[in-house]
Amino acid sequence: MNTSKLIKSIFGTALMLGVAASTMLVSSGDAEAKRGGKGYYVQQYDVDRPLHGYEGHTFQGYYCSYKRFPKRVCTPTGNGGERCKIVGWTLEQSCG
Repeated sequence: MNTSKLIKSIFGTALMLGVAASTMLVSSGDAEAKRGGKGYYVQQYDVDRPLHGYEGHTFQGYYCSYKRFPKRVCTPTGNGGERCKIVGWTLEQSCG
């Protein structure tokens, strides 16, 4: 197994364990508990490249989806503009 696949596998496993563990920590208000709601939560992961998160139903009935946001560092150029460079990514996983 090459390094890239190993990193993706480790990240995917860690992400799934994080989703499973955090679903146990979500607290619902009394009104939501009476309606049968499970709550909603968002987790963010800082990564060095754009990765895919888990999207779909978890074993506890939550539906999760993800977004990827680039982290940019911008420097001014001589002609009044700016040059931006992506230095990392934020993966935002939301489940509800």
